[in-house]
Amino acid sequence: MSQSPNNPGQPQPPAYGGGQPSNPYGQQAYSQQPAYAAPGYGAPAYGDPYGQGGYVEPKSKVAAAVLAFFLGTLGIHNFYRGQTRNGIIHLCLVGAAIVLFIIGGVVLGTNVDAYGNVSDGAASTAGMLMLLGWLVAAGNGIWAFVEFIMILVSNDGSLR
Repeated sequence: MSQSPNNPGQPQPPAYGGGQPSNPYGQQAYSQQPAYAAPGYGAPAYGDPYGQGGYVEPKSKVAAAVLAFFLGTLGIHNFYRGQTRNGIIHLCLVGAAIVLFIIGGVVLGTNVDAYGNVSDGAASTAGMLMLLGWLVAAGNGIWAFVEFIMILVSNDGSLR
């Protein structure tokens, strides 16, 4: 007579397929899912307005600082950190400054007479447009530099 490799006190699986092995101790079977949810599933991630969920890798503080220093006026560091609204505002400010410079140049270029002189009104209008464009660009640059400093002094580069 052959003996079973299992101890007599342990539950035996069914001899043929189908069903789960019974557990006389009331414990959870191995194939059942745990009662807790895996990290990143279920509740939306922080800053995820659409509830897409998913695990978000932490961003590198060094990479965010380098992006803020070199490409800060374009807002690339904000896109990297997931702050798309601030990144779009940076891009809009850059676009507004460029448009103001171009309009000022067109005003100057279209108001030149045959001798190469520009009327006083056109020159002052073009000067004001270009000054306004410079102020927008300078404000955007200062804002990007402040964000660069804030990334450097924060613990994780998140500005929080």
